[in-house]
Amino acid sequence: MALTAAVIVIVTLAVMTTGRLPAVLALTCALVVAGLVGIATPTELFAGLSNGGVITVAAMLVIAKGVLRTGVVSRVTHRLLSGARTPGRALGRLIPPVGLMSALINTTPVVAMLIPAAKELQQQSGIPARGVLLPIAHATTLAGSATLIGTSSNLLIAGLAEPAGVRVTMFSFVPIAVPVAIVGWVVLLVTAPLMLRGRPEVAARDLSWQAEIPISAQTNAVGRTASELGIHTTVEFELREIRRWGTRVDPDTALEIGDVLVYRATEAGVRMLWASPRFGLAPQHLYLVAIATNEQRTVRDLEEDEDIAVVAAQTTRLLRDAPAEPGELCLVTASSADALADHPLVALWQELPGTSPRTRKTWIALTILAAVIVAGSFGLAPVELSAVAGAALMVLTGVLTPRSAVRALNWNILAIIAGSIGLGTIVVHSGLGGYISDAILTLSSDNTALVVLVIALGTTVLTNVVTNAAAAAILTPVALEIAATTALNPVLLLTLIGTCISFTFLNPYSHQSNLMVMRPGGYSTATFLRFGIPLTLMSLVTAFGVGWALLLPSS
Repeated sequence: MALTAAVIVIVTLAVMTTGRLPAVLALTCALVVAGLVGIATPTELFAGLSNGGVITVAAMLVIAKGVLRTGVVSRVTHRLLSGARTPGRALGRLIPPVGLMSALINTTPVVAMLIPAAKELQQQSGIPARGVLLPIAHATTLAGSATLIGTSSNLLIAGLAEPAGVRVTMFSFVPIAVPVAIVGWVVLLVTAPLMLRGRPEVAARDLSWQAEIPISAQTNAVGRTASELGIHTTVEFELREIRRWGTRVDPDTALEIGDVLVYRATEAGVRMLWASPRFGLAPQHLYLVAIATNEQRTVRDLEEDEDIAVVAAQTTRLLRDAPAEPGELCLVTASSADALADHPLVALWQELPGTSPRTRKTWIALTILAAVIVAGSFGLAPVELSAVAGAALMVLTGVLTPRSAVRALNWNILAIIAGSIGLGTIVVHSGLGGYISDAILTLSSDNTALVVLVIALGTTVLTNVVTNAAAAAILTPVALEIAATTALNPVLLLTLIGTCISFTFLNPYSHQSNLMVMRPGGYSTATFLRFGIPLTLMSLVTAFGVGWALLLPSS
């Protein structure tokens, strides 16, 4: 049975690594096959749907949206960046407070909020966004592993360890994660200015936006050509094609109602087109929107809400074909900000004329977050119960509407975590976990230092290949087996795994925050690898040293 389980796990991980199938589908197929061959019962395989860790992740997504909805994080970030003149100074100001915030709420919305802030910093101070975004993404990932609620993988580890009688608390991860985060931050501050140099993009000819402007009955453009109207080509935009009922027509053709003009433009060019009286779009509100997550959808899916219309996106494709990738920036028109607040694909938005976020609920949201942390830290209530109560209070106090709270739930992430728990069940029930733990102990000759080294190195490799949830689900039962066989502290072993799972620095596809900053920062896969090697090595050395020192007395 262990051999069958090994085949299922390896094939699943291989499919997830290649990305040819969605991770949720790969995990679901693995659970179905495991159930058919009798490795575990359906109840055991799908127990992740009711796992406390999954419930807590869902509730914390709601709480995080409530906090970000008040605009407090954005206001603090802009204040910190005010007056920064070099990438090193900007990072020095951002990393500690943003890191602290990442330890308290999910890192993904924090990174999404920083993307437009970095772009604005580039425009105002000339500091390249590429010198800021990647280091900040890595800094938030490191800090997120310091607490139970800072990252979904820690919650997953705690949920898998509880049935074995091992209790992981709010700050169990601190002894290893905090020293690693501090060392990692220092490495980022030293290497980022040296390795991520570059000049800011010149906006005047940065035609990176695809804009699609419709011709409606309210415009004065009908019956005239784009050249005659002066909307053909300027420094800020360039007409590429005209589409009439989905078919390309000659750009010199007289315009008709229903035509769509397709432009390559700068952001300023899109705003000029939107404000042009030739199109009559200006009475609508224009928003800059950041996509929340990748759910195999396109930017046109933002229009599933009838109050939203997509004007442009940073893509080279037609908007109907442009994938809604994490961190993707779009320009949309909407009747009000409420339509955007309730949309599942929207991470954050900014009305371009400069409307400030509503702040009257700031202290209510922060008080709820603090109460959840205190209740979970001092054992006043189970973490999942505290988190769900906090999510409910976000709605009851009016910080979020019920619809906004439901839309905050990222079903793709929750399904991956639940499916990963089932993968861990396969490892345990088949006996595969015992074989892996025996192999680790044999390889290390029962030497504590070698055990720590193998676990740290193995976790780092696995987390850069598959999702952190899958890595946690596979390695948690292995660590519990090793602790049961030896005298090593199981909580410290799990802490070591939780910390090393955050070392997703080599592969842009290993963590959602990496994907979010990849395009806005102009990074390539080679950039991630080159910049991530020194950070990974120093983080590994620190995790090994601290983990060995803490585990040594128990050996």
